This record gives sequence, C-alpha cells and structure tokens, in this order.
Amino acid sequence: MDLDTTRAKNAYQQIIGDFEQQKTNVLVGTQMVTKGLDFENVSLVGIVNADSIIHYPDYRAHERAYQMFVQVSGRAGRKGKKGKVLIQTADPTQVIFDKVIRNDYLEFYEYEITQRREHEYPPFTRMIKLTVKHMDQELAQKAAILLTQELVDRLGRSQVLGPEAPYIFRIRNFFLQDIVIKLSREHTALKQAKLDICAALDVVRDQKEFRQARLVADVDPM
Repeated sequence: MDLDTTRAKNAYQQIIGDFEQQKTNVLVGTQMVTKGLDFENVSLVGIVNADSIIHYPDYRAHERAYQMFVQVSGRAGRKGKKGKVLIQTADPTQVIFDKVIRNDYLEFYEYEITQRREHEYPPFTRMIKLTVKHMDQELAQKAAILLTQELVDRLGRSQVLGPEAPYIFRIRNFFLQDIVIKLSREHTALKQAKLDICAALDVVRDQKEFRQARLVADVDPM
C-alpha cells in the first residue's frame, strides 16, 4: 500500500477493507500503514530496513524513527491480544532500539537532547536550509559549491554543512543541492549571520553562469 496503489478512486478503502475482512492475510506498505489504522487480527508486524530511516540525513531522523517504530508496534496485538514486532537492522546495538523495545520515551528524550546539545542542533541553535535549484545538474552543484565557500569564509566551517543533494534530488526538472547553516540563538549573532548569508547569496546571484539558478531559504526547517 503506497501512494501509487491508492491513487485510484476507492482504492485505499478497497485495500483496507480486504485486509480487515481477511480476504488478504499480508499487507505490505510504506509509512502510510502506520497512520491511525486499527486492525483486529494483526499478530505480526515487520519493519523492513529500519536503518534507512535511522540514518536519513536529517538531525531529527532518530526522533522520527522512534515515533514511527512505536506507532507501527502499536498495530500488532491490539484488542487485548499479544502480538509480535520484528525490526530488520544491520546494527541491533543502536540506542534507539533499546528505547523502543522498553517503550521508554523519557530515556530516549534524554539521550536525544544530549546529542543535540553536543552537536549544536536545535533547540540549542537556529537552522537555515538553503536550497540551490537549477535545470542543469552540473551548474546546480557548482553554484552550491560557490555558495558554500562564501558562507564558510563568513561564518566558519563548523557552522556550514554541505552542500549535498537531498534524498529527492530532482523536482519538476530542477536539480537540487542543500546547504544547512547552524546559528547561535543569541540575537546579535543571529542578526550578523543573516547579513553574512545575504552577502554570500549576492555573490552567487552576480555570477553570469548562475543567473538561471534559484536560491530558496527555509528558516528553522521542519
């Protein structure tokens, strides 16, 4: 069950109805399966390739993975019946699995907030994601590299991450490159950083070969 198989009219209801009435015994799907569904006779839930969720290039990857694993686990053994949850991973020693198995949200929170403090991620810093878009992949990369160099010169290497292509690197014929900037929450530092970012963006915009590039800023990206 995914966006493609549920695109047709009533397709979603048909798939869910068949599974609920036990016309089909196995339901394979994307994260859609975790969203608010309540099946009576589910005794086994499997999460395939959990590592791809945990290692997604985003500082909130563990937070989202924990939420999803707990949600999916809740699909098994409902209505008073015991169920089983299997999680596929190449590294079962990862901290997140221990917290999921013990359903210990508070311990997970303490671990995650400590990691964010140590590595200077929100809520201890502000973040700005800059996305460079161009219909030519090579020019998108070159513009992103120049922008990164200008930002590093002004802000320092430790505050600038990237550039790198996002997981979905092409949208509507535009190739994408992301740059992430970590900023102090202190007002004066934030104000100066914004001036530095604008100056770096102007350098890229002034280059003739990048005139067709689009530069998009997302403050505190969700």
